Amino acid sequence: MGKYFIGIDLGTTHSAVYYSLSEQSAEPQTPADEVGRIQQLAIPQFIAAGQVDARPLLPSFVYFPHQSEFLESDLQLPWGKATAVVGQLARELGAKSSGRLIQSAKSWLCHSRVKADEAVLPVDALEEVAKISPAQVTESLLAHLVSAWTQAFPDAPIAEQEVVITVPASFDPAARAITEQSAERVGLRARLIEEPLAAFYAWLADQHKWTDNLDVNEHILVVDVGGGTTDLSLIQTVDKEGALGLERVAVGRHILLGGDNMDLTLTYHLAAQLAQEGTQLEPWQISGLTQACREAKERLLSNADLQDVSVVVPSRGRSLFNNSIKTTLTQLDVQRLLIDGFFPAVQFGESAQQTARSGFSAINLDYEGDPAITRHISEFLAQHGVKPTKILLNGGVFNATVIRNTLESRLREMLDQQPLTMLTPSHLDHAVAKGATYYAQVQAEGGVKVKSGLSANYYIGVASPMPAIPGMAPPVDAICVAPFGLEEGSQEQMLPNEFSLVVGETVTFRFFQSQTSDAEAVGKVVASFSVGTLNELNPLSIRLDAGHYNAGDMVRVYLTSRVTELGLLLLQAHDTQSDLSWTIEFQVREA
Repeated sequence: MGKYFIGIDLGTTHSAVYYSLSEQSAEPQTPADEVGRIQQLAIPQFIAAGQVDARPLLPSFVYFPHQSEFLESDLQLPWGKATAVVGQLARELGAKSSGRLIQSAKSWLCHSRVKADEAVLPVDALEEVAKISPAQVTESLLAHLVSAWTQAFPDAPIAEQEVVITVPASFDPAARAITEQSAERVGLRARLIEEPLAAFYAWLADQHKWTDNLDVNEHILVVDVGGGTTDLSLIQTVDKEGALGLERVAVGRHILLGGDNMDLTLTYHLAAQLAQEGTQLEPWQISGLTQACREAKERLLSNADLQDVSVVVPSRGRSLFNNSIKTTLTQLDVQRLLIDGFFPAVQFGESAQQTARSGFSAINLDYEGDPAITRHISEFLAQHGVKPTKILLNGGVFNATVIRNTLESRLREMLDQQPLTMLTPSHLDHAVAKGATYYAQVQAEGGVKVKSGLSANYYIGVASPMPAIPGMAPPVDAICVAPFGLEEGSQEQMLPNEFSLVVGETVTFRFFQSQTSDAEAVGKVVASFSVGTLNELNPLSIRLDAGHYNAGDMVRVYLTSRVTELGLLLLQAHDTQSDLSWTIEFQVREA
């Protein structure tokens, strides 16, 4: 076991690192209050050309400067020269030149139409800026965090520590696998934990006696609104042989909706206002306006007595002052656009609204059509037939008292029940990194654990035999191979049917999932005409050794499945006529 437990929140808009000293590694002279105390790592980053400062959060932004933009000495970090700018300065520079900036890279890891290793970022890259993949951006951010750790703790190599990285609960297996692979490439041996679950562990870490605040058979709804995503999870309290236990019983789908959407809402409102006044902004000015709106929003949300804030949009010219465009963001704008737009009153069971889709669209993220977070919550709860009695909020959005109070009020109206208790972590911006550290701690040294098996049913596609028909591919049924709730290290399960397996040639295996709290029976068939109701994951293309068969032969097999302690779904195809077997691995790791 390593000397330290480390939790890394690789956030869409900010990243953070927490750590604690293990009991086993504490020296005799170590103060008792230092052992197990969870602390935050300050992360060195550029705040101006040639200026480095260690700050609690690392903005998850990467900026590729023009070759004449900086002196060589301007890009010197404590651990070496940087080829790209990461962090606070990257965000500021990108506001003036979006074609050099990568942001929200994390959301691209589970894009339905773009591979994580495909060079697509920045989306609107300038001609001289070489695009890189979402996986490479993830690796770059992790490398920066690893370097920050190494500088602070040179005698505790991070590869030897117990590291946990947070990911959205809605990340598909491929996105989780990419995160783990990126971590491995920078020397990390890391487990993953879902962000809402990590937020709950942070709340547990803050409680002297958590059982005093919860009763048996309660449901806790975790609402995690980050910069780019909204993550929903349900945790249930259960009777565990006379003691109170915890189980994560449901997670929501991947919702690309968060604080960034709020900033853009205000941006487009002011841009439209300026257009009506005769000032049409250029794309690079929109980026600058977005940052100015973010700052103005935070000031207005933190001070209800403040009626308006001036917003300045820079223009190109010799004098910044003479060429700047000025407008105003009001408290009324924030109330109407953010509070009413993102947190409207809704009825229980009301579903998120679907917007009409264009036949053609630019390659970009699959942004959510309905901005009403309360509607997404209502849909999620109705889907699982649950009215929670406890709510845990997480994310920097909830630092604003008015948003926190509004959501509480909306939930009370929606659920129409008392009591409804709000649980809030001590640090909304940092809770998931802190919770990840505490999770690593309790895994190694004991403590309360939240039981969390698979958050979805997993299926493999099986082609149905049919006569050749021009223009029509054979229909594909989906067979359940790993049910919801299945825990890592579980016993092998055998599917009841036999199948034909192609060996000796590269073939593609299709995987599906359904995020429901109802476990399917292993071997349950979802007919081809219903497969569209499932979420298809990234396919796996591999070549299985033919053994004594010929390439292209179809071998009659039966299947067994299990999830390993490393989070791999192992499908084993066993030859019915010999001792040969073939293994297909798929990453489904969850904490």
